[in-house]
Amino acid sequence: MSERSYECAVCGEPAAASVREETTVSIGRRSAVVEDEHLRCDGCGSEYATPEQMEETQQRAVVAIRAEEGLLTPEEIVRIRKKYGLSQAQLEALLRTGPKTVVRWERGTVFQSAAADTLLRLLDGDPNVARTLAQIAGLPAPEFEPSPAEVIKQERNR
Repeated sequence: MSERSYECAVCGEPAAASVREETTVSIGRRSAVVEDEHLRCDGCGSEYATPEQMEETQQRAVVAIRAEEGLLTPEEIVRIRKKYGLSQAQLEALLRTGPKTVVRWERGTVFQSAAADTLLRLLDGDPNVARTLAQIAGLPAPEFEPSPAEVIKQERNR
């Protein structure tokens, strides 16, 4: 327990203290055991969390699930998007996801499905995937600089 006391939101007594303990957090059908911080009142026994504490616990669960499932990190998703010079909205259109989906992936507030992760990995590895996805979505093909490996491959094929 923390040495600092807070006013209890339930009984009003200055007897609530910060508590850290492991808890299971479910996100959809997935779950992770993470450290949770919340307040517990020594006076009335009530337990509750501030919005910030809830957000931090949720974030820890997202990170744990992403790591457990081997999903791309937010930084990797940003790198892939920027590789093709796409805005977040353009990548959403290319992948045919809902609005603000890529925003949430890149902020790390939610994680992508395994299917979306696979599609992102294919997109990262082969510019032709970007062209195909754009064609399917009825969008212009994204412009990009060929990678050094792609330039070497093109030179060998000449």
